[in-house]
Amino acid sequence: MLDAISILSALVTGFLLVQAFDPVRMMEPRWAALLFRGALGAATGMGLASIVFFLLDVLGAATPAIIFSVDIAMLALFGWLSFRARRVPPPPLVPTAAAAGFRWSWLLALAFGALLAISCVRLVQMAIALPVGDWDAWAIWNLRAKFLAGPAGAWRFALSPLASAHPDYPLLLSGFVARTWRAGGNMDPIVPPVTSLLFFGILLAFLVSAVALVRGTASGLLAGLVTLCTTSLLVWAPAQYADIPLAVYYLGAIALLFVDAVRAPPSGHWPLFWAGLCTSFAAWTKNEGIVFLAIVGIVFCALSLWRRAGQTFSGAPWLLAGMVPGVLLMVWFKFFLAPAADPLARQGASGLLGVLVLNRYAEIASGFFTNLLNLGSGVTHPLILLAVLAILMGRQVEERFRLTSIIAATALALVFLSYCAVLLVTPYGVAWQAQRSFDRLLLQVWPSVLLVSFVQLRRVQDAAAPPVKTSPTRKSKVLTGRSAAAKMK
Repeated sequence: MLDAISILSALVTGFLLVQAFDPVRMMEPRWAALLFRGALGAATGMGLASIVFFLLDVLGAATPAIIFSVDIAMLALFGWLSFRARRVPPPPLVPTAAAAGFRWSWLLALAFGALLAISCVRLVQMAIALPVGDWDAWAIWNLRAKFLAGPAGAWRFALSPLASAHPDYPLLLSGFVARTWRAGGNMDPIVPPVTSLLFFGILLAFLVSAVALVRGTASGLLAGLVTLCTTSLLVWAPAQYADIPLAVYYLGAIALLFVDAVRAPPSGHWPLFWAGLCTSFAAWTKNEGIVFLAIVGIVFCALSLWRRAGQTFSGAPWLLAGMVPGVLLMVWFKFFLAPAADPLARQGASGLLGVLVLNRYAEIASGFFTNLLNLGSGVTHPLILLAVLAILMGRQVEERFRLTSIIAATALALVFLSYCAVLLVTPYGVAWQAQRSFDRLLLQVWPSVLLVSFVQLRRVQDAAAPPVKTSPTRKSKVLTGRSAAAKMK
């Protein structure tokens, strides 16, 4: 019971914080704005809860009483800030994609709901069948969570190369699970799978609501259908790995960049601050997130300055301010707490010779295309669906989204190229490493790629209204009126 209250308090805390500094206030459609707030609030609450717990654990103060006391204090503070924010007059209504109606949206909603129900049943079945998760779940993430949830001082074992694999990995997922266990007073095995499924729900809500806010309801539902047809995503969602949480924060950051492109300048650049905060949480999730944080910050500032986009570049301080917590946390964690245990870091300059071995490039390409094909199956493969939608809908990029699309696409491409570069210099067998990891590496960026792709497509909307038919009597009266008006002139 206490563990459920702990999870709920984290989610509500994040939602209240988002309400206090709402990045999508007065945006349309309203249901998408509410869903977006919920997804961002849940992702923020879980990330913030993990960080606060780790700080308390290091200080030796992570008792259930203190954890819940901190929760109550944050709920009170963020609730008060949210109440104050709601009393401030709202900015002008933001003209978004809601104006583009589609008479068959209800049919898309019905199809999405049916597929979502089937997917949820399947995910629950998989979680029940494998409650301890896949290999890395119990060998890395849940093992470290048990150390963090242990008696005072046991957190050091989570960072010891003698006690856990990859002790230098960031701790968002393990920290959140450990916090829930410590608050509940026991290591309930249901907590890791529930956390894993929560992150999958946040991912889906993020994508559907973000596309709906910038391209309309029908496009958002189509994006949700394509996501649910990504079968490898459904396989890894209940595996209790950190790749789905990392995909959540990647997607949140990219989505908020597009939200900022929609928002009117007088409303400020709060979406960019939240985008920076999402990159901070990504850095606290996996090592790849540290690379993502650096690349997004550099690409955003460089391209905004290069394109001389004054309004966009003026938001750079907001983005960088959101990145500060992640930078400070990772500097402290990497340089003062975690050992340099990664074989890639310990092999030195000798590993760079891998870039000269041509066979490695072929093995990486093989692993990439094999796992790209394994994203789905048959005619419902997400790449096939995306290609069909591109043919039927056509391409139409609004001017306000051009620079953001370039920034997002460039950042995602550089992040994925960094993955390939790591595989080039890995001390392990390249073919084995590529086949073993590329499916999860693809899933980290795939939801963000879907978002960027749907922003490029034309909005789904009704055809122009047909002309009103006029009876002969009515037509003669109109012509007579026009003739009289002409004589008066």
